[in-house]
Amino acid sequence: MTDRVLPTGKCWCGCGGETERGSFFLKGHDKKAERGLRELLGWKDIPAFLNAYEYGDGPGKKSLYEEWSKRPENIGKKW
Repeated sequence: MTDRVLPTGKCWCGCGGETERGSFFLKGHDKKAERGLRELLGWKDIPAFLNAYEYGDGPGKKSLYEEWSKRPENIGKKW
């Protein structure tokens, strides 16, 4: 399990913008950070990202939905 992270008051995408109290990102910057990280790691699209973690459709692949829905905090939530 990873260490708990806390917002710092600056946008975590690296733009240097100041965030509201309790926020990690400025509006929309979470998606920019996600896209940038995937590209830096060589995963240009979601299927490549899922495949790298052995999720997807095919022999030996895990179901992302099933794994997500098993987590205690997600039980009863909609996908």
